[in-house]
Amino acid sequence: MMRIPRNQGPGMKRNSDMSGPRSQKRIRTGGGGGDDPALRLLIPSKVAGSIIGKGGKNISRLRSDYNAVVQVPDCSGPERVVSISADYETAVKIVEQIVPCLDEFFSSGKGEVDIRLLVHQSLAGCVIGKGGSKVKELREKTSAKIKIFGNCCPQSTDRVVSIVGSPEVAINGLKEIIDLLKETPPKGYSEPYDPQNFDEEFADDYGGFGMPGSGGGGGGGGGARGPVWEPPPPRGGFPPPPPPTFRANIPPPALPRFSRDSGPPDSQQVTIPKDLAGAIIGKGGSRIRRVRSESGAEITIDEPLPGSNDRVITIKGSPDQIQLAQYLLQQSVRESQSRY
Repeated sequence: MMRIPRNQGPGMKRNSDMSGPRSQKRIRTGGGGGDDPALRLLIPSKVAGSIIGKGGKNISRLRSDYNAVVQVPDCSGPERVVSISADYETAVKIVEQIVPCLDEFFSSGKGEVDIRLLVHQSLAGCVIGKGGSKVKELREKTSAKIKIFGNCCPQSTDRVVSIVGSPEVAINGLKEIIDLLKETPPKGYSEPYDPQNFDEEFADDYGGFGMPGSGGGGGGGGGARGPVWEPPPPRGGFPPPPPPTFRANIPPPALPRFSRDSGPPDSQQVTIPKDLAGAIIGKGGSRIRRVRSESGAEITIDEPLPGSNDRVITIKGSPDQIQLAQYLLQQSVRESQSRY
């Protein structure tokens, strides 16, 4: 079996004799370009050593056994990205080899793992579906707990899809999602997430892993966290929650390559618990009108589907308008929570 030269990355041309399974349909999650995009997973840095192995033994075996490009770039922060460039079936087999490492990190007595798939923001709607119908169907079909975080990872166009369940259930959930995405190319500008841009303050919002001992993100283990915007605790008898982490003088995170109204129109969908709709809409629609005015984005809030506790917010506009709208919506929720 031919080995891939060490300096050959996912964007470099392969030798003509590396055909066979490598010519099958490839996965398009928005992490690469041309004919060789990669499946990318967000992982806690603590498990990177287990995936790489002593002296790179484990990752070399994966590359050799599956004739694939597998990379785990170094990062000093609490999270890293695993990039797998291979055909669909091979990539899933490699993830199956990685899952035991995640199982050690997420062990919480439930035997569940949390696979966090990075997808281009334009593909999130494929997983959510109209009014949240597709993600509900995926949950029922696979029994996996599937969440699409509403905010992009810092300084990127990537969003995190969290797939939680037993190793077998989580892998089946991953397969179903890849089936949805592999025929749909990402649209618009693409900036893959670089974990060097990790932002502890917003880790819970985009599905990242917090610094050890900080309580932020997912650094403490224990599986997936809740939706992007958590509902406030009940009032009766409970002490008020601490002030929100949002500080009004902090500008919204932005991609510096964009001007506020640059780029072609795009669309994103965010799922929220229906109990939070009032905090976003405001009295007489005052808050949502302000967000629309300040961001320049078109924002609609769907009614929940029968039997669903989620509502879907659709945001349309340029990349900067969408990102600013997400930030302002989140600010509205946090301001509402601070009153309890």
